[in-house]
Amino acid sequence: MRTANRSAIALAALSFGLAPLLSATPAHAGQKECISAADEGQKLRDDGKLTTAREKFITCAAKACPNVIAKQCSQWLLDAEHDMPTLTFRALDDDGKETFAVKVVIDNVTVAPSIEARALSVDPGEHVIRFERADGKAIEEKVLVRPGEKNRMIELSFQPKAPPVVVAPKPVAPPTTVVPDENHGFQIPLLGWVGLGVGVAGGAMTAIFAISANGDESDLRSTCAPSCDPSKKSGIDTKVALANVGFAVGVVGLGVAVVSTVLANTGKPAEKKPDPGTTTTAKAVSFDIGPGTFLVHGAF
Repeated sequence: MRTANRSAIALAALSFGLAPLLSATPAHAGQKECISAADEGQKLRDDGKLTTAREKFITCAAKACPNVIAKQCSQWLLDAEHDMPTLTFRALDDDGKETFAVKVVIDNVTVAPSIEARALSVDPGEHVIRFERADGKAIEEKVLVRPGEKNRMIELSFQPKAPPVVVAPKPVAPPTTVVPDENHGFQIPLLGWVGLGVGVAGGAMTAIFAISANGDESDLRSTCAPSCDPSKKSGIDTKVALANVGFAVGVVGLGVAVVSTVLANTGKPAEKKPDPGTTTTAKAVSFDIGPGTFLVHGAF
């Protein structure tokens, strides 16, 4: 496209009899400059250097240039101005208030002695913007400016940057380890519970047969004593014998429970004394044996 445009200018120059103007004679030096400016302007435009290309297009669009060249350069000038980005600037002092007393430097070239309201034209691409104060303090920022970007605000602040907030990691709780309690206090082993059950069963058996035998004996006394049938008396004797057996079984069971419990709690470490101000509940087990009953009381 660029080559076609340049060829069009050359052909236009020839059609208007401008070829002789390309000679180095003083009379035709202005026309030669017009053609050269048009060609250089296109090269600069294609390289993204729109600010310099605009100056060339202004030269070749002048009335002193041939009409065909001036017309084409005028269109190129409009296109360049359309694509040319513009920047405005804003500076904040140490207290965060807007200040104008800073020098504006773009790519190490001073473009304004102080901040102004007007926008400045720049070429598209990457630029380093720096603000410099009279006391020598300076701040800068690298920006990427895109074609056609108009009145982009570049704001830099001289305020000291706050230190980054460091969020402390949350403490990770160590895994809970269950430590077996070596001091369980008073315990009744399994054999103790078995013996207790046998004792309860023996006691119940004794109570049942003793009560039944006592009732039968009372009936005989009230009906046939002293000449009762021996067979009826033998039934009472059998119940008494079974009551005695149940009593013996109950005594043995309770003996086993007591002995096994005592052995299970012998040699236990002494209980830790509770801390001052700590309320503790006493642990106790008691037995209540009565006619026909066997009760276990406990507080834990």
